[in-house]
Amino acid sequence: ALVGDTGLIFRSDSNAEDLENFAGAGLFDSVPVQKLTKQIIKYRGERLTEDLDFQMALMDGIAKLAMAVEVAAGGGPQDIEGCYAKGDFFVVQTRPQA
Repeated sequence: ALVGDTGLIFRSDSNAEDLENFAGAGLFDSVPVQKLTKQIIKYRGERLTEDLDFQMALMDGIAKLAMAVEVAAGGGPQDIEGCYAKGDFFVVQTRPQA
């Protein structure tokens, strides 16, 4: 991750996006307005990596949210982007999958 005074920037490295031979979401460079430093994020001790009950509850919440988004979008499969913070799920964007 790139770390600045006001947050983090993460980049996808997926090769399964829409355009052949392009790596991941966001095919353009991120241009921050502040100087950033590289930092390794340590996940040891985080609930997501060590708490099985939390993992299962999170996955259940994601599945329920995904089904609700598909219904709200007309019933078809969706590519959904979102986040989870302080116990709440947020949908950032969704688009139909062909």
